[in-house]
Amino acid sequence: MQKISIYGAGRVGETSALMLAQKGLCQEVNLYDLRANAAAGAALDIMQSASYFGFDTRVSGGSDAELIRDSDLVIITAGSPRKPGMSRSDVLDVNRAVIDTIVDQVLELAPDALLMLVTNPVDVLTWHAWKRTGWTRNRVFGLGGVLDAARMAYYIGQETGHSSRD
Repeated sequence: MQKISIYGAGRVGETSALMLAQKGLCQEVNLYDLRANAAAGAALDIMQSASYFGFDTRVSGGSDAELIRDSDLVIITAGSPRKPGMSRSDVLDVNRAVIDTIVDQVLELAPDALLMLVTNPVDVLTWHAWKRTGWTRNRVFGLGGVLDAARMAYYIGQETGHSSRD
């Protein structure tokens, strides 16, 4: 891929950008966030690690939606996080509004992109985004179970004394 854009420069978005750059999965990664300084700062931190990690991927960040123009893949990590005691469903209404705004920008600026959702509740919001785009099913997908599986492996390792890799 030439260009991957990420909505949300929080921990998930920033880590995703770093991993994409390190693995050389595209030529350009863009971090978009309403907090322009957070996105620009995260992008700068990643770029300053390029010599250490040995990658040439360009990473940029800001709050201008033009960053996503002509992206091949748009990853959505933006949304309201859960607070203690909340379920994933408790953030549905707030995050649906966030997704609607983002999907509308993607339809305008990156109409040929693939769309990956990470925002919770991921299954419901992926379906909602797919319906809103009107795209074929293979262009809109969610990433959900990996985090839950990783957490489960961690807790099993903690309780048994075994490595979570096992």
